[in-house]
Amino acid sequence: MLIFVDETGDHDLVNIDPQYPLFGLGAILIEENEYLKMDAEVKIIKREFFKDDGTFILHSSELKRPRDKRSDRRNSIMLDPKIRSAFYQNFDERIIKSKKFKVTACFIRKQTMADKYVYPADPYHFSFENLLNRIIRYGNGFNVIHTEKRGPELDTELLSEYERLTKVGIHSYSAETLSAKTTLKLINKKENMNGLQVIDLILSCLARKGMGKKDKMVGNDLNPRWIETKLACPPTIFPGKKK
Repeated sequence: MLIFVDETGDHDLVNIDPQYPLFGLGAILIEENEYLKMDAEVKIIKREFFKDDGTFILHSSELKRPRDKRSDRRNSIMLDPKIRSAFYQNFDERIIKSKKFKVTACFIRKQTMADKYVYPADPYHFSFENLLNRIIRYGNGFNVIHTEKRGPELDTELLSEYERLTKVGIHSYSAETLSAKTTLKLINKKENMNGLQVIDLILSCLARKGMGKKDKMVGNDLNPRWIETKLACPPTIFPGKKK
């Protein structure tokens, strides 16, 4: 099974943006034959809306802030409300609803985590271990995990953490099971892997809904109702609220 992992927000627990206080890590779990269908359809959508020549990369933050200097200029079509709504509706219909895959996600309330723990775990590594448990539980056979490269230092830290877990095990599974059921590949963004782009859009949508922005999302984002039909299990939200 192919697994595509991406993040939303940042893992900084010191300088926390009050407008985006969450960190999230999510994964798509999809069989290879179904992924080939998804990949082909995403390419068609990118050509239809963004005149893609094979270089356009879907990125949720750029779609929502096309005027940002870091945004690909082809995102400027998203300034038109009709085109923006049509893009998300097409993505919902042709990717989210039509393709067979599962989604799992872990969200961190960063301020709560920083306040509760003197030495809090790295949000990315904490979430990654959580996802590993879900990937083994809901995956099928051997799971090839793809994550996007984040820079030499962070990449080295993640590879080291994964290597450590394959020796000590994770919460629900032994080191032997983790090694036998998973492998990890770090992918450069320029490789333009559409599975990573699909989970980027999905995770951003789930995060925005979780922050109470559902009303603003109509016509401006994917429909969280359809994404929720793909959830293998409810997202982990940590730390949990006191009962």
